[in-house]
Amino acid sequence: MQPVDTLLLGPLVLTMDAEERILETGAVAVRDGVIVAVGTRADLEGVTAAETIDAAGKLLMPGLVNVHTHLGDSLFRSLVEELPLEAWLERLWISEREFVSRESVELGARLSMAEMIRGGTTCALDMFWFPEAAADAALGAGFRLVTGPIFFDFDGPDGLAVERRIAAGERWLERYAAEPLITPCVQPHNALTVSPEGLRAARDLADRAGALFHTHCSETATEVRQTTERFGHTPVAHLDELGTLDDHTVLAHCVHLVDDDFARLRRSGAAVLHNPLSNLKLGSGIAPVARLLEEGIPVAIGTDGPVSSNDLDMWTAMRFAGLLQRGVHMDPMLTPAREVVRMATTVGAEALGLGEQVGRLAEGYRADLILIDLARPHLMPMYDVYGHLVYTVGRDDVRSVMVDGRWVMRDRTLETIDEATVLAEMEQLAAEIEHHAARLEPA
Repeated sequence: MQPVDTLLLGPLVLTMDAEERILETGAVAVRDGVIVAVGTRADLEGVTAAETIDAAGKLLMPGLVNVHTHLGDSLFRSLVEELPLEAWLERLWISEREFVSRESVELGARLSMAEMIRGGTTCALDMFWFPEAAADAALGAGFRLVTGPIFFDFDGPDGLAVERRIAAGERWLERYAAEPLITPCVQPHNALTVSPEGLRAARDLADRAGALFHTHCSETATEVRQTTERFGHTPVAHLDELGTLDDHTVLAHCVHLVDDDFARLRRSGAAVLHNPLSNLKLGSGIAPVARLLEEGIPVAIGTDGPVSSNDLDMWTAMRFAGLLQRGVHMDPMLTPAREVVRMATTVGAEALGLGEQVGRLAEGYRADLILIDLARPHLMPMYDVYGHLVYTVGRDDVRSVMVDGRWVMRDRTLETIDEATVLAEMEQLAAEIEHHAARLEPA
């Protein structure tokens, strides 16, 4: 084999490849951002490498894929609490209009990416104002990001009038089309905040750009009732009747579904982005994940935004995704741990259109991978690796993170984000946000 850039020797390798091989004493070689070999230590020990890492005692696996979040909302973490979603959004949007800017969104995105990298997330889908700010933050951090223009039927903090959003979206998609770490998507907020004409226009834009179509759907009972009253259909049926559902569509939440919704989702090939933490915290309900999986509908896992779930910890989201269905249906056989790990890796990557690039440790895939320290009291002994990952491992167990062949965290030290500066800037802005929020509270 030709010399490689990085050779990792000796870890327990969870490949998540087509055979889902687990290599007890494995090895992975990386060259030019691509995994060029996966095998045993004996297979690869003689390979010449610019850097050889003895990873014995570690677990090597694909990076986690967070399929739905709002990175800039880290600016407002815990600012709005104990309200139902609709009232919660109205209150949150007051602060967003006051403090959201190109600069503040980039700060919030950098803060969120630092948090995600520390927890082993290497790719995320982000919906927020000024998507160019998050994209630029991701390029600076070496983080893989799916994002793109957003759509509402009102003027937002970004200053874009409704009638200008399509043209602005076209420019955005053209600007980032050649960035390998940025995957474009078109993102109308939901069926109540974007008109049928707006949804069709957004879908047309996505089709012309070859981009993913991403929206919130059936998150609350109120949303379903109001959509049905206004359009005569549930949100899923409304999107389907408008021609926006297919295998390039990803729908966040899908908590409140009727039988017809399942049939439409199954026929369309659309994927569901499950966000158990925010659904619980906002009292929105529990998504019918067990039935979705039973009917063959793809389900991936997200954290939602750090203002609705209060953190971006995929390990906690995975744990709740596994536990909720078992508790609700009183069946310990539901949502097996292996399936939950798939939802956070391979299925997440496939939902985002990246299934041939990331989500697996396999030859030809981009080198998005994480090392987990197994030599910790709460991780010993280990008899079932999937059960351990879902119900025992936490974000502080992640030691090192690589994205596209580049170390973005090594031995718990961030390599691409100046964490101290980000925290200092956030502390200063948070004081202003808190002061403004206090003035809004009733006397």
